[in-house]
Amino acid sequence: MSTPLSLPGVPPAVTEALEKLRAELTAAASDDLAALVLYGGLVRGRYQPGRSDVNLAVVLRRATGGVLAALAAPLHAAWRALRVEPFLLTLGELPRVASVFPTKILDIKDSHVVLSGADPFAGIEVPREQLRLRVEQELRNQTIRLRRRFLAAPKSPRELAAILADVARPLAVQLAALLRLAGKPVPDDRHTAPLLDAAAVAFGLDCDALRQLAQLRQEPAAGADVAGLYGRVLDTAAKAADLVGALKESHP
Repeated sequence: MSTPLSLPGVPPAVTEALEKLRAELTAAASDDLAALVLYGGLVRGRYQPGRSDVNLAVVLRRATGGVLAALAAPLHAAWRALRVEPFLLTLGELPRVASVFPTKILDIKDSHVVLSGADPFAGIEVPREQLRLRVEQELRNQTIRLRRRFLAAPKSPRELAAILADVARPLAVQLAALLRLAGKPVPDDRHTAPLLDAAAVAFGLDCDALRQLAQLRQEPAAGADVAGLYGRVLDTAAKAADLVGALKESHP
């Protein structure tokens, strides 16, 4: 018999539904199921019923068409009921997945709950250079997208504020990875504001702009000079991307 799930802060109905899903996937995949691992907002204390996805790594020994067909029905039902977003991969490909999706695997390694099987992420190492490249790519992508989105809404403070509110958490995640790459302490990443503050202090970024950005995430209508803040956040993202690029020379 499976051990009852212990997920502090998670509504009982969600826990019960996950227990049901665990039983269904175990029965459907049988010996081909290596592990089920929860990660993301649900295990980080950021879950909002009806709004948040439930991130579930489904780690298989074989991902044949037959195995996937057996998993389709319970996973589809779980998406409709709980917004379960499955991340399907095999044990054999996991080390390579850590190289090509370093920030995702590092995020899972940092905070996850094993629902069944042995922890498949425990012995996985994320290559530092692959992580550095990915973080720089993400920061430069955020910078380029911020520029493009500004052109679409240059005279609308409300739209600019909404764009900034959307970018606050993704930027904080990348700045947390930058802190880690530089060997600096990383605050509890369940909260956006401490991550932005820590990065600002560690790297000489625009502390006031990042604090306003964190506030906008809580109150999207706040901020008198939204266009000015937008430009400062844009400059900060670009500077952070340059800092990641410089780490290649300082950390062989």
